[in-house]
Amino acid sequence: MKPVFVLDIGTSKVVCLAASLSEKGPMKVQAIGIATSKGVKRGAIVDLAEVSGAIQLAIQRVESDLGQKVTDLLVNVGGTEVEGTVGQGLVPIFPRSRSITREDVLQVINHSRQIMLPPDREMVQSIPREFRIDGQRGIQKPIGMNGSRLEVSTFIVTSPMSLVQNLESAIGTTGGRIDQFCLGGLASALGVATEEEIESGVVVLDIGAGKTDLVVLSGGSINYAATLPIGAGHVTSDLSKLLKASPDEAERLKIRHGIAQAKGVREDESVDVVQLGQTTPRPLQRRVLCEIIESRMREIATMTWQHVERSGMVGMLPGGLVLTGGGSRLPATDELFADTVRHLRVRQTEPSEKAARDAVGLACALGLARYGLQCQEDELIPASGGTGWKEKVRTFWSLMSGR
Repeated sequence: MKPVFVLDIGTSKVVCLAASLSEKGPMKVQAIGIATSKGVKRGAIVDLAEVSGAIQLAIQRVESDLGQKVTDLLVNVGGTEVEGTVGQGLVPIFPRSRSITREDVLQVINHSRQIMLPPDREMVQSIPREFRIDGQRGIQKPIGMNGSRLEVSTFIVTSPMSLVQNLESAIGTTGGRIDQFCLGGLASALGVATEEEIESGVVVLDIGAGKTDLVVLSGGSINYAATLPIGAGHVTSDLSKLLKASPDEAERLKIRHGIAQAKGVREDESVDVVQLGQTTPRPLQRRVLCEIIESRMREIATMTWQHVERSGMVGMLPGGLVLTGGGSRLPATDELFADTVRHLRVRQTEPSEKAARDAVGLACALGLARYGLQCQEDELIPASGGTGWKEKVRTFWSLMSGR
């Protein structure tokens, strides 16, 4: 099978990845390119030239390793202004109780997508969650079944048109083309959550540099999504401001000496801090450093629980809370979240692929690749006949049986 090319455009880096399915089935990462980026803030492009350059560099690294041109791209979309909603569709089946066809499925999905949107927003992804035949719920693949009424519940992702247009411009300047968008938080979940967790009910939290993506999955599909406007970069910023240190010094302190819960630090421990305008480091209680870190991390944990409550899924998530992303790798992060989100089991993880062990924060890119490769059987092009990314609808039930 030809490789799928994905692009994860994040706050601190751009990741381009090429992957394919091996003969035995598992996904194989063929090439990966990572470039530092400072042109994205909370999921939105704020410096087009900066992001375009990072995309170009990441793509070039993949092309160099792979020895072929990177073409159509599966791209993540996210940010505080990207929203998820649920659309409902219904079509009668004539004659009654005949076998349901692919055209019926396309028609009911199209009906569910007919939602009113403000003129400055557009639909970027549609994911059928559940089909119902004559009121019977929990149907995933209705084609070939018999019934008189077909219904569908579809999770619809919408975005400001300006965000999409900026992504298209940034990628277009490199010669690339967007084949499809995928919600970044969903991609991260597909990169780290197990089939059992997605089926039984799970929250996945990807703590990035500038934002934190949250999704709730259950019954093999997505139920809720949100983006928290804070991430690990805000921890660094807090340290820089309060300790009067440069961002680089603050990041060094966070990585080398930071822990998410200050109670695990002895009062007699100290660290050396080089403050702005100084050449000689001064000692600082390590507990003070960790208290600053804990304050921001606990804010993320508190907001996470608020969104779980808002999802209406409290008590229905036996898979618990799965933490991923570079911001989740601080020691004791899982303990802090377990203390704040008391009703959920918490675990920290990264994708199992070797590529993820060689670099931090690849859950989204690897999830995008899995979504693009293992869901091809279920891709549906609506009856309107369109072929662009705006017309594509895709489930990921084939992924559930192919992992």
